[in-house]
Order: sequence, then structure tokens, then C-alpha cells
Amino acid sequence: MNSKHDVLIIGGGPIGLSSAYYLLKAGRGVTILDSNEIAKGSGSGNAGHIVPSHIIPLAAPGVVTSALKWMLDPNSSPFGLKIRLDLKYISWLTQFAAACNEANVNRALEPMKNLGFLSADNFAKMIVEEKFDCHYQTTGFLNLYKNQAAFEEGKHEAEFMQKYGIPVSVYEKNKITDVEPAVRDDVLGGVHFTGDAHLNPAIFLQLLGERVRAMGAEVFENTPVTGFESAGGKVRVVKTSVGEFEAEQVILAAGAWSPIVARDLRINIPVQPARGYSLTASAIQNMPRQALILGDRRVAVSPFGNQIRVTGRLEVGEFSTMPVPRWIQRLEEFAREYIRLDEKLDIKETWAGLRPVTPDGMPIIGRSPHHSNLTVATGHAMLGLSLGPGTGQVVAELVSGNDTAFDLVAFGMERF
Repeated sequence: MNSKHDVLIIGGGPIGLSSAYYLLKAGRGVTILDSNEIAKGSGSGNAGHIVPSHIIPLAAPGVVTSALKWMLDPNSSPFGLKIRLDLKYISWLTQFAAACNEANVNRALEPMKNLGFLSADNFAKMIVEEKFDCHYQTTGFLNLYKNQAAFEEGKHEAEFMQKYGIPVSVYEKNKITDVEPAVRDDVLGGVHFTGDAHLNPAIFLQLLGERVRAMGAEVFENTPVTGFESAGGKVRVVKTSVGEFEAEQVILAAGAWSPIVARDLRINIPVQPARGYSLTASAIQNMPRQALILGDRRVAVSPFGNQIRVTGRLEVGEFSTMPVPRWIQRLEEFAREYIRLDEKLDIKETWAGLRPVTPDGMPIIGRSPHHSNLTVATGHAMLGLSLGPGTGQVVAELVSGNDTAFDLVAFGMERF
């Protein structure tokens, strides 16, 4: 099979599907290739948080020190690091450590805010316009603390965020149970990012996948990309297990697999996988009122109607998507430290997925420096779902030659 297409999107996760949605709305023809099923990858099992408050990149001051401290306590650490003798991996680790500074944060704040706010607005519009029933709740995102020093850091971060227009409220111990009755008695307080939201990501992505099909997208599932042919500064052919595809424009949105998919293209996509875990259980007696993050445990809790999901752990350099039972158990134990769970959870699903992480903790969104018809959109770390609709809009604008909603230079591949 050799077929010609308008826009060919490699990857059917939050970024690929959102890009398809906005391209189709703009009147473009869209074809999606996915090595598995669309809407079923790493985006489907995550916390489902929509967090425009997350404007500080993963590479920030103190991250390396915290990571080293956590690694000394491997049974309780929210962070893990796979040791691998690979030059690209070692280079990535070195670059990440070097980027954990104030200058990197300052570079990221405005573009991350622009992308986060655009995406949150787009979620709200899309869910109303498309009538998506996916347990979307605009009740905010509450950080809980049991450690006073960590709570003070949380308050300091809240003050910082307010300067950048992020709506936030701080609750001391005497108020926290009013805001979140599910918390345990020894929780000291919380920081509530009131402009954030959450939804069930699996349902949202399923509905978005169905919608782009209905809008005319041609979808090839179980169709891994095996290589490319390039000539004259363009991607001429995308090779797959079922044949070759030609397209006017190509979008690479394959998440943590993007560097592997693009190896024939000889472009620098410095993305490493970071495995995360979740467990999903039937609703508990004391369901949280909003999405939560549990202090130093860095564990997320999300109420989805008749289900509750607990998500956590960041294992850099790990390509496996097999859940490790010990860490699924630890997630439940960590959640019990902060909120009132039932004596026994009715666990419906356990999951592990890969987050694509760049050395500076910011996404890659932009044209390939060597291919005029290739756009790369990956590296969103834990924010792939949260930043999906915003990324989808600017990718559609970029591919169509229109002005983008804001300047994308900070997300460009050239920075590497």
C-alpha cells in the first residue's frame, strides 16, 4: 500500500488526538497512525489532572538534591532511576542536572503559563461543545501536607504562583477538614489551586478518539512506524508495517517513543521515558471533593464519579509498562496516610505508563530544523493530558501556516 495524505499524525494519545481535533476543525485532512490502539496508551491511566497551575518545569532548583535523598530510601521514594550504560541516556541525565536552576525556571514560567491556560480553556470549551461526559470537575487541585517544613514550602510556592496570576488559597489545620472532609486528623493544612480541574482520562480520550473519527480522521491502529525516507528537506515517505504513507505534513507525537520512532530522521529529540503507576478502585465511603496531591509522597488522588484513582512514582529511564506489584501496594499505603480510605479497596485496575521527559522539563513543540514538513510535539512529562488541547491547537496553527496563539520559540527543538 502506498497512499497520499494531507496531515499524517504519528501517535494517538492526548497530543496526537488533540492535534487531530483542531486540524479537522480547521478543515484539514487527518490520518493517524498508532502502534497500538488510539486513546489507550500512557495518557489513559494517569491522574486526569488539568493543572494550569503547573508552570514550574520538572527541572528546577533542589530537584537533584531531593532525588538523591529519595534514592536513599528506595522503599518509600516517589522517584526512581534506572542505571543504564547508554551514552544518550547519560548525556540526558547530565543535561537534566545542569538545567535544575533558577534560570531554567525563569525561562519556562511564561510559556508554560501560556500553554497551560490555553489548554485549560480548550478543555472547558471542548467538553461543553462536544458534550463529553467524562467526570469533568472544576473543583481545583489541593496539595495536602503532614510535614510543617513542606507546608511552609507550599505556602511560599503559593505566594510565588499568585504573582503569576495563578488562583490559590491556603488552608491551615483548622480549615482543611471543611474544604476536604476525607483528610486524616494529622494533616496540617493544604494549598488549593482553585483554577485547576480533573476528569477521567480514559473516558475523555475514548470520546475524543470517537469524535475525530466522526469528523473524518482516517485511523490506522496496530500500525507501527518502521522508518522514513527524506529528500530535499522534507519527509517524503513514512514506512509502516502495512505499507508506505506520503503526506503533505507529518506530526510526530509518539510520547516517550518519539526518539525511537524518529531514529531514521537523524534529529535530536532528547526525551527519556519516566514510568508512573496508578491503581483504580470503586468509590470509597469518604470520596475526596477534589483532586489531591499528597505532600512529600508526591501521590495524586482523583475522584471519578463511581471510581477513585491513586497515581504516583517517577522512574526515569525505564521503558517497561508492566506494573510492579510492590509499588501498586505502596500507592495505596501512601494514600492511607493522608485520607480516609475504606478498610479494603475494591481495586478494578492497575496500570503503568511512560511519561516523555526532556532535559529541561519543558515540552518540545515545533518544526524539525531539517524537515520543513515535520512538526514534533512530545516531551510533556506528567502533563501530556493537561497540556493536550493547548498543544493540539498550536500544532494545528503551526502546521497550517497560521499565527500561533503565543510564541513557541521556548518550546522549539533548536534549544537542544
